[in-house]
Amino acid sequence: MREAAAVLGWEAPFDAEDLPRKWVTQLPEPQAPLRDRMRALDPFMEAVRRGPVHEHLLGIAMLRAGHVFGAAAWLLGALGSDPRRRGAWVDAACAYAAVERLDMAMWLLAHVVSGFETVGPNASPYPLDSRRSTEAHNRMIAVRDLRRQRVDELRFLELRTAADEEIRGRTGQEPLGTDRLLLHTAALISLGEAQDALGPFDRAAALLGQDELPLVGTTLEQLARIRIAAGPARERDEVLARLRRTAPHSMVLARLHRPTLLERRLREQEAQYEALLLGTEVERGQQSLREPLEQLRLRARASEHPEPYREALARLGGHGAERGAP
Repeated sequence: MREAAAVLGWEAPFDAEDLPRKWVTQLPEPQAPLRDRMRALDPFMEAVRRGPVHEHLLGIAMLRAGHVFGAAAWLLGALGSDPRRRGAWVDAACAYAAVERLDMAMWLLAHVVSGFETVGPNASPYPLDSRRSTEAHNRMIAVRDLRRQRVDELRFLELRTAADEEIRGRTGQEPLGTDRLLLHTAALISLGEAQDALGPFDRAAALLGQDELPLVGTTLEQLARIRIAAGPARERDEVLARLRRTAPHSMVLARLHRPTLLERRLREQEAQYEALLLGTEVERGQQSLREPLEQLRLRARASEHPEPYREALARLGGHGAERGAP
């Protein structure tokens, strides 16, 4: 979920000179331990009622602390309070790139890039020959190129899995051999990760559940990957218990991380903000590289904190409630 921000390497704040220096110096250090980053948020949370500048500062602080869905919400709120804050448009674009909303990031950047004054009444571009205008324009090019790359990756995975499924579905053809079937399953897992959707994970799990495949070794590890990413929780726990018994040194197990209390607190807060974002996108019919309704279904079934996602699905009138059930 955070890959785009890491790939782009953007920093926030974009325009520190437009913010009170005493507050900028208190912003969390992204490389600091989580406890320090969370503690650094406290003064920004206390000051946020002072107005748009402090909403902007809180959004940056959350972004630097790794609280990216919260950052997106607060930075967008800061723009609603005062759309003239040019740096806030760019920082909001950074947050939306961090949550893999690349179309939204490009739209936000267009408001401050000279030559894009027609994007709306709130556009406030930097002067054409300014350093800030050049930097914002370069960011817009970078996010556009990254989006194109993501589209190509998705198209490749969709074509690859469709070709294998066509071979399996032909009448009179021999079924895929074990090796090919495992490669097909791995491609479905990658597609599920790229789409952030249940469908490919469920198709992969169904393939691994066929009687002719022994549920050991690579097959068991692939099923564990699916259940970690897409649940349901009961089946995830069952397959992980089996993996611990039969392959305690599995790389899948080695990558598992038991969250600390602070990490659990951060993830719970992020779940609330993400569910709010996804629910809003579904209601408004907004499109992105990932379908927000599919993301809600996936989180409702697999998240450690599924309640906000289930509540969002319920508010949407039960869209996909059957598929999203645990």
